[in-house]
Amino acid sequence: MSKRDVHDRLVVGETTESQEGLEPRTKRTVADAMDVSLRSKGGRYEGQSASGNRHDVDFIDESCTCPDWQQRSPEGGRKHLRRVGYEVNRGRVP
Repeated sequence: MSKRDVHDRLVVGETTESQEGLEPRTKRTVADAMDVSLRSKGGRYEGQSASGNRHDVDFIDESCTCPDWQQRSPEGGRKHLRRVGYEVNRGRVP
Protein backbone atom coordinates (compact mmCIF):
# COMPACT_ATOMS: atom_id res chain seq x y z
CA MET A 1 0.00 0.00 0.00
CA SER A 2 1.44 3.35 -0.96
CA LYS A 3 1.26 6.50 1.14
CA ARG A 4 -0.19 9.63 -0.40
CA ASP A 5 -0.42 13.25 0.65
CA VAL A 6 -4.16 13.09 1.17
CA HIS A 7 -6.01 14.30 4.23
CA ASP A 8 -9.05 12.62 5.75
CA ARG A 9 -8.81 9.44 3.71
CA LEU A 10 -8.67 5.87 4.82
CA VAL A 11 -6.89 3.55 2.43
CA VAL A 12 -6.89 -0.22 2.24
CA GLY A 13 -4.79 -2.29 -0.06
CA GLU A 14 -4.58 -5.98 -0.77
CA THR A 15 -6.62 -8.28 1.42
CA THR A 16 -5.57 -11.54 3.01
CA GLU A 17 -9.07 -12.48 4.17
CA SER A 18 -10.78 -15.66 3.01
CA GLN A 19 -12.56 -15.31 -0.30
CA GLU A 20 -14.71 -18.42 0.10
CA GLY A 21 -18.33 -17.99 -0.88
CA LEU A 22 -17.73 -14.92 -3.04
CA GLU A 23 -19.31 -14.63 -6.46
CA PRO A 24 -16.61 -15.45 -9.09
CA ARG A 25 -16.41 -11.89 -10.52
CA THR A 26 -16.08 -10.46 -7.01
CA LYS A 27 -13.41 -13.03 -6.14
CA ARG A 28 -11.32 -11.95 -9.18
CA THR A 29 -11.80 -8.29 -8.23
CA VAL A 30 -10.65 -8.85 -4.66
CA ALA A 31 -7.56 -10.66 -5.91
CA ASP A 32 -6.53 -7.62 -8.00
CA ALA A 33 -4.10 -5.16 -6.44
CA MET A 34 -6.20 -2.06 -5.76
CA ASP A 35 -6.27 0.63 -3.09
CA VAL A 36 -9.66 1.89 -1.97
CA SER A 37 -9.95 5.20 -0.20
CA LEU A 38 -12.85 7.17 1.21
CA ARG A 39 -13.05 10.51 -0.59
CA SER A 40 -16.03 11.99 1.21
CA LYS A 41 -18.98 11.03 3.34
CA GLY A 42 -21.99 9.94 1.38
CA GLY A 43 -20.48 6.98 -0.41
CA ARG A 44 -17.75 8.58 -2.55
CA TYR A 45 -14.58 6.51 -2.90
CA GLU A 46 -11.51 6.30 -5.05
CA GLY A 47 -10.17 3.08 -6.50
CA GLN A 48 -6.54 3.06 -7.56
CA SER A 49 -5.20 0.12 -9.51
CA ALA A 50 -1.65 -1.20 -9.40
CA SER A 51 -0.99 0.65 -12.68
CA GLY A 52 -1.79 3.95 -10.94
CA ASN A 53 -5.11 4.60 -12.66
CA ARG A 54 -7.61 6.26 -10.33
CA HIS A 55 -11.37 6.25 -10.64
CA ASP A 56 -14.10 7.87 -8.58
CA VAL A 57 -16.67 5.39 -7.33
CA ASP A 58 -20.07 6.43 -6.00
CA PHE A 59 -21.19 3.48 -3.90
CA ILE A 60 -24.64 4.94 -3.18
CA ASP A 61 -25.51 5.80 -6.80
CA GLU A 62 -23.62 2.70 -8.05
CA SER A 63 -21.48 4.47 -10.62
CA CYS A 64 -17.83 4.80 -11.56
CA THR A 65 -15.75 7.14 -13.72
CA CYS A 66 -13.76 4.35 -15.39
CA PRO A 67 -14.10 4.03 -19.18
CA ASP A 68 -15.59 0.54 -18.92
CA TRP A 69 -18.41 1.79 -16.70
CA GLN A 70 -19.07 4.77 -18.94
CA GLN A 71 -19.41 2.54 -22.00
CA ARG A 72 -21.33 -0.39 -20.53
CA SER A 73 -22.58 0.38 -16.97
CA PRO A 74 -23.13 -3.35 -16.35
CA GLU A 75 -25.55 -4.74 -13.81
CA GLY A 76 -23.73 -5.57 -10.59
CA GLY A 77 -20.96 -3.10 -11.39
CA ARG A 78 -17.45 -3.46 -12.64
CA LYS A 79 -14.39 -4.15 -10.57
CA HIS A 80 -14.09 -0.75 -8.90
CA LEU A 81 -17.66 -0.76 -7.59
CA ARG A 82 -17.39 -4.40 -6.56
CA ARG A 83 -14.11 -3.78 -4.72
CA VAL A 84 -15.52 -0.78 -2.85
CA GLY A 85 -18.54 -2.87 -1.86
CA TYR A 86 -16.28 -5.66 -0.64
CA GLU A 87 -14.20 -3.30 1.49
CA VAL A 88 -17.26 -1.50 2.90
CA ASN A 89 -19.02 -4.77 3.79
CA ARG A 90 -15.95 -5.94 5.68
CA GLY A 91 -15.63 -2.68 7.59
CA ARG A 92 -12.25 -1.82 6.09
CA VAL A 93 -13.51 1.54 4.87
CA PRO A 94 -16.50 3.46 6.25
